[in-house]
Amino acid sequence: MAETTALRSWRDSDLSALVTACQDREISRWTRVPARYSESDARRYLQQRYDMAFAGLAAAFAIVRAPDGELLGSVSLLRIAWEHQRAEVGYWLAEAGRGQGHATRAVKLICEWGFRELALERIALFAATGNAPSQRVAERSGFTREGVLRSYMRHVAERQDMVAYSLLAGAE
Repeated sequence: MAETTALRSWRDSDLSALVTACQDREISRWTRVPARYSESDARRYLQQRYDMAFAGLAAAFAIVRAPDGELLGSVSLLRIAWEHQRAEVGYWLAEAGRGQGHATRAVKLICEWGFRELALERIALFAATGNAPSQRVAERSGFTREGVLRSYMRHVAERQDMVAYSLLAGAE
């Protein structure tokens, strides 16, 4: 039986699983998740998810394994620009969920939702040039590679080049 991926709202009860998942160095290597992730980081993350959604600036979901509901990661539409009907998708996946298609399915699910429910017309995805797995997720999710943005993002103490991808409404 194939693994299934589901998205759901974050819950306060996710706190412990979130702290455990974010101990993974691969997550902090490619995201803004702190390297020494603590319970206070997780509380702040959960509160920010609520605040950003309330302000209409982002929509964040937990990625879970269906049907058991095991927390596998996070996927968000962020930097929503309503006047331009666009957003950016960001995600991370815990080690237990990697290599099984969960990230690709989660990205597809949130993008379909963003086009249908939020009337977005464009969703961007940025992956570090050294992050080949994230680039594969973008490509498997139907995104088009647009180019490399040099020195685009500051990560820890260095700047990173990012590969820019886009997905347009009706193209998914």
